[in-house]
Amino acid sequence: MKVFNCIFGILSIIGAIYCMFYPGLTFLNTGWIVTILLGVWGICSVIDYFSKRKKAKAEQSEAIMGTLGLVVGIAAAVISILAMFMPGIRLMFDVIILCIFSGWLVVDGISSVAMSFKVKNAASSGAWLIPLFCGILVIIGGIYGFFHLVFAAQTIGFIIGVLLAVYGVKLILSAFEKSGE
Repeated sequence: MKVFNCIFGILSIIGAIYCMFYPGLTFLNTGWIVTILLGVWGICSVIDYFSKRKKAKAEQSEAIMGTLGLVVGIAAAVISILAMFMPGIRLMFDVIILCIFSGWLVVDGISSVAMSFKVKNAASSGAWLIPLFCGILVIIGGIYGFFHLVFAAQTIGFIIGVLLAVYGVKLILSAFEKSGE
């Protein structure tokens, strides 16, 4: 799973660079970007849970978050497919996708902050500050998306690029996480 995390982390960072340099195209393809991100993350989280379950190291919260990501990814795919056949209301669907993504960011940010406090209680190092900082950034991004939809629609490519970069770094760092064996 660590190899997959590194590969997806590198791909996320490459995607982040693309999103930041082409924010207009990113906005037009928001539905597909969200669908791919949530779908891949959901599948990887569920697979990771079942692979750790055999070793009695799995956390149920990881499986729940992965399943929720997969469900939201499927909902985003359905909305994106509907938008292809109704170009007159595509903007409305993009705003709906932005709201779904914003909600997901808030949930994922809260999860990251909670994980940072688990790490803080378990270790004496300052490693818990990284997920705390990333979680707070993701929560702020989610709240920003909810309350500033019009402005966020104009800058969504850059926002998704930054979040992809944070997610990519988080995935790469998770590959170097100690397994506790």
